[in-house]
Amino acid sequence: MTSSHHEYNSILVLDDEFDIVTIIKHDLERHGFRVLSFTDPHLALKDFQINAENYDLIISDVRMPGMNGFEFLRKVKEIRPDIKVFLMTAFEINNLEFSNVIPSIKVDEFVPKPITMEKLGIIIKKHLKVF
Repeated sequence: MTSSHHEYNSILVLDDEFDIVTIIKHDLERHGFRVLSFTDPHLALKDFQINAENYDLIISDVRMPGMNGFEFLRKVKEIRPDIKVFLMTAFEINNLEFSNVIPSIKVDEFVPKPITMEKLGIIIKKHLKVF
């Protein structure tokens, strides 16, 4: 079984707010994506360590208890440097916070919260080969 050829674009969605991950998961699944959603960054990381090859994209919130989105994405990129990553934030990205982590991780998109699911879909399709 080859792990590099999966039919679906699989997306890991991480946000400490259950309502938000639920809305994003349902909507992306309606658009034909396979989505695994997490509200705990440590659990999401554990899953990614095991299933890294199955994912095409990670969408993570910035501010979460326990581990922020920057830390999470840095750990993810250590495992799979080529993975596409989006950071979602309801806040202006604080320049200091930003300069501490960039360019150490390449973030493919910064997604404002709230975002319409239509806009999110457009952004995702720009980065993933959608069949």
